[in-house]
Amino acid sequence: MFILAKYGDGKCSLFNPDCMVVNLVRHMKEKCGYPEETGLDLVDQNGETRGLSRYPPRTNAAKLFNDRHVYILVNIERAPDGSYRDVAPLIEGGAEAVPELYKKMTDHLQQLEMQRLEEVKRENERREKERERQRALELIEEERHHKKKVSMASPESLAVEKSTHKKTPEKSRPTSRMSLEGKGTSKVNISRGRGRKH
Repeated sequence: MFILAKYGDGKCSLFNPDCMVVNLVRHMKEKCGYPEETGLDLVDQNGETRGLSRYPPRTNAAKLFNDRHVYILVNIERAPDGSYRDVAPLIEGGAEAVPELYKKMTDHLQQLEMQRLEEVKRENERREKERERQRALELIEEERHHKKKVSMASPESLAVEKSTHKKTPEKSRPTSRMSLEGKGTSKVNISRGRGRKH
């Protein structure tokens, strides 16, 4: 499988797209002499770009092209957020050399930009719903924790707790026995004393 890429002043190079997207873009930049920061892409005769920058780097580029078709190298300028700014055909004369193709390119890229914005909007809505769901779960958990605290501090639980503390401590019992024993011994001593007088 191979494709033809037109660029510069009537130049044309052959490329094999059966590789990762990142490797194809790197090879085109090196072979055609464009700097690393160039937003290189390829556009067909219908003005549709391949969207090389929109795919993961390890994607097989072969599925994006038709075998033995001719494409034109273009530079797509994008903002830091990835939004489309402008496109410039990398051929002699630029957009003026292919006015009809340039119009098709800009229309196509504007459609892609609208699709991208819709995807971003849907993703933001999904994330917002996920955040709301998470907040709702946190509120439910907090309410459950609060109810648990209230139930532990209820009058019924306090009454049960007080009743458990009404039992006589074991240490107080020996003391009362000792006092009784002391009284008993004093009586015996008195009776013994009276016996001696008689």
